[in-house]
Amino acid sequence: MTAAAMETAEPRPPVRWHRISAVVRRHVLAQSRNPGHWFLLLVLPVVDALLFSSIGVAFGETDRAVEILVVGILLFHVIWQLTLAGSLGFLEEVWSRNVLNLWTTPLTESEYGLALLITGFVRALISMALVGLVAAGLYSVDPTGAGWVLAVGAATLMVFGWAVALLVVGLVLQFGETAEVFSWGTLVLLMPLSGIFYPPEALPGVLQPVAQVIPLTRIFEATRQSLVDGSIRWADLGLGAAGSLVCVALGMWFVRRQLRRFREQGWITRFS
Repeated sequence: MTAAAMETAEPRPPVRWHRISAVVRRHVLAQSRNPGHWFLLLVLPVVDALLFSSIGVAFGETDRAVEILVVGILLFHVIWQLTLAGSLGFLEEVWSRNVLNLWTTPLTESEYGLALLITGFVRALISMALVGLVAAGLYSVDPTGAGWVLAVGAATLMVFGWAVALLVVGLVLQFGETAEVFSWGTLVLLMPLSGIFYPPEALPGVLQPVAQVIPLTRIFEATRQSLVDGSIRWADLGLGAAGSLVCVALGMWFVRRQLRRFREQGWITRFS
């Protein structure tokens, strides 16, 4: 960029936290009035905890099987809730025909994204707490048995979940509400490939190389190994974190690209 261009370039507007808190409050109110959101936030984690814990009790030879299944579904709900908060949060704007209104306010794209991220973080904490309470209260399983590896894994999975949310938002910008299926369909595709409950070697041979390049696989492998023998697989944790950061960078690039096309090609007419 030339010096002249730098002098004429508009400064980046500062982040205003009162605008972020207003968007968070809007989404909390919108979700609290929607029975479907209550089901996804409160009922689904409990049902999943009951289902997979019972499978572990029925077919596992030791209590370790139940613990592995509980921790697996607990970590999966971290990604699930964060992705839903981002993708369904933006879809709420589409369904209510509010996208054009957002575009005419001082709210910046970064502020809106931060608001969705905060909402997803809160949803993930609630979901993890519910899974943990079911496991501890009904099956006498300690969901924190993996130690601090569980915290590192959860943090990394939040990063990956946000990457998936960015992907879905970018698709919604282009295709409108018809892209709704990607808000949960993407994770449904990733779930069997990322070894949430089993090692990648349990997959068919043709799918094992695919599983190895998914950052989720590394995190679940490290957590599962920590549950089994207490060891720390630093390489897997590092690869999972690096891969998740790469995915977030790609997601941010994709959303920025879609926003540029949104403006240049007049996609706003699809949301009015």
